[in-house]
Amino acid sequence: MSQTNLNKIGVVILAGGKGTRLNCTDKPKVMLDLNGKPIVEYVVNTLRQMGFEDKQICLVVGFKHEVVENYFSDKVIYALQEEQLGTGHAVMMAESVMKDKFEQIIVLPGDSPFISQKTMEDIIQNNIKEKTKVTMASVSWPNLEGDNARFFDFGRVVRDENGKVINITEKKDCTEEQLQIKEGNAGYYCFESKWLWENLQKIKTNNVQNEYYLTDLVHLAILQNKKVESVIIPAEETFGINTLEQLEQAKKKLS
Repeated sequence: MSQTNLNKIGVVILAGGKGTRLNCTDKPKVMLDLNGKPIVEYVVNTLRQMGFEDKQICLVVGFKHEVVENYFSDKVIYALQEEQLGTGHAVMMAESVMKDKFEQIIVLPGDSPFISQKTMEDIIQNNIKEKTKVTMASVSWPNLEGDNARFFDFGRVVRDENGKVINITEKKDCTEEQLQIKEGNAGYYCFESKWLWENLQKIKTNNVQNEYYLTDLVHLAILQNKKVESVIIPAEETFGINTLEQLEQAKKKLS
């Protein structure tokens, strides 16, 4: 990807979570040590290797936000999410610092250190080339046994009879039938910037968690008859860190 095209893309990294299951009390989950570096630094470093600059990378911070800000200093920009009201709400907090500056916006979780440059390039290029409002990354699995058991908690990608994406349903909101779907949302997105900021405030909290789900933007785009597409990515890139066991597994994967 040329630097000219790259300059038109902004990145929002969700980095405000507390990490209750990881027993985090003195720092955000994304700042836990992973083989000598905070988890989120792996994501930032991959962006740096692609050519992204300081002003293009926004960390949405919340719990113990000063720990993140002290670590990265002025090497990125920040948006503060004072209340943890969901992924959609986190991106809302980034609007004031990212709006009208970029043509495309990538949204990434800060606790997924294994995302590759290729995956980011693929979702960006798809969104530009196909003129879609949303390109998401998804993952498929043959079964939920062994290492695949973690996919049970993934939101399901719902498609129609023609294979078109028609919704993403969070696991907690899935019917028994939807839980049998073997394609899940990886949590990486590329949005057309103008459409994103025009529609972000339209999502609601009518779900089990009473949160603003970023995934509701997929459903909204479909209701508007806008193009939504999915790029299936390697399973190993979707490994997030939500438990102490997963943190230890990630350390082994990187060693």
